[in-house]
Amino acid sequence: MAIIVNKEEKRRNIALSCRELLLEHGINSLTISQIAKTAGVGKGTIYEYFENKEDIVFEIITTFIAEHEKKLLELVAAPTTTKEKLFHFFYLLFEGELARKQLKVYKEFLAISLTNEPKEMLLFSQQCHEKFTIILTQILEAGRASGEIEEHKRIYESSLILFATGLVVDSRLDDCDVKKEIDIFLDMLFPSNEKEV
Repeated sequence: MAIIVNKEEKRRNIALSCRELLLEHGINSLTISQIAKTAGVGKGTIYEYFENKEDIVFEIITTFIAEHEKKLLELVAAPTTTKEKLFHFFYLLFEGELARKQLKVYKEFLAISLTNEPKEMLLFSQQCHEKFTIILTQILEAGRASGEIEEHKRIYESSLILFATGLVVDSRLDDCDVKKEIDIFLDMLFPSNEKEV
């Protein structure tokens, strides 16, 4: 009797087995041969489950984003101020060695998606934008409910997302102090009479 293989599970397992390889080498230096060897399968098997190297990278980045989203949802429930939640919302991408490696890969991914604009990558970016906007909305609504954000004061989620995107892009500059930039931005939103992060 033939073994029944769950194609989605096999695809995910191949991609997950290559996470460290991707973090170590980046997208451009990664080869299908390395991927096959790391996953313990033949090159032909790789092409049964993925169209190309970028497809594998896309699958891995999807797992990175899911993990990031989980951490952000934990942040929403944390017993901290709105300003602190927003600080960590922005800084989570830069916090720790693993996050910095993932961010480096994500920047490569962005560069590819900006130059090639495959439909799947654009759709994925839009879905991420929507998920992160929902999380920001939850943080801001809690801030309004607690009185940390005055009802008449408008803080737009889309502007916060654009700030986060700009941080990702500018963080590649040697003189960009991410923590300082976040603090300056949040100090504009939350005047100094409120608790500092």
